[in-house]
Amino acid sequence: MNVSKPTVVDWKSFCREVCVDRLLKDSKEILGGVGMIVEIDESKFSKRKYNRGKRVDETFIEITKKKNVEPGTTVLSDCWASYNGLTAEGYVHYTINHSENFNDPVTGAHTNGIEGTWNAVKTDFGKQGTRRVEGQFDTYLAECMWRRSHRGASMKSLFPSFIRGVKELYPPHTQDTVE
Repeated sequence: MNVSKPTVVDWKSFCREVCVDRLLKDSKEILGGVGMIVEIDESKFSKRKYNRGKRVDETFIEITKKKNVEPGTTVLSDCWASYNGLTAEGYVHYTINHSENFNDPVTGAHTNGIEGTWNAVKTDFGKQGTRRVEGQFDTYLAECMWRRSHRGASMKSLFPSFIRGVKELYPPHTQDTVE
C-alpha cells in the first residue's frame, strides 16, 4: 500500500478515539465493595533523569471520588504519601513498603497485580514504538486497556465490535438510500 505516514498516524489516532469512547461507555460500574480488594499504584512513562523520578501529586488519579471505588473496599498501595488519606475516606487501606518487602509479612498484602499491569502497558507501548505520547497518553492507554479487555478474542469477532464502536462515535450524517 502506498499510504503516507501522516495518514497512518491519523487513522491510528482515530481508532484510539474509538477505544476511549467504548471504554467510557462500557465502564460505568463502581469497583470494589466490602470484602473486595483493589490495588492502586502510580507509574512513570517518561525518562527519569539520573534514574531518579519525582512523584508529583497532580499525577495521582483520585479513587476517592466515590464514583470510581466503593467505600469499604480494601485498597492496597505502596507507601506514597498521597495515598495516606484513604482510610479517612472510608476505605480499608493496607500499604506495602517495597524497600523492605514485596509482600507485607503480617497481612500478606501485595501489589503484584497492578505492578504487572503497568509492566504489560509499558511493554505494549514499546511494541507500538510509543516512546513519546505527549498529549495523547490517555488514548494510548485506552487502546491498551481495550486490547486487554478483549484478550483472546479473534479478529473475526473483534472487527464487528470495533465497527459498531465507530458507528456509535461517528454516526452518519446522511441516510443512504438504494434506488
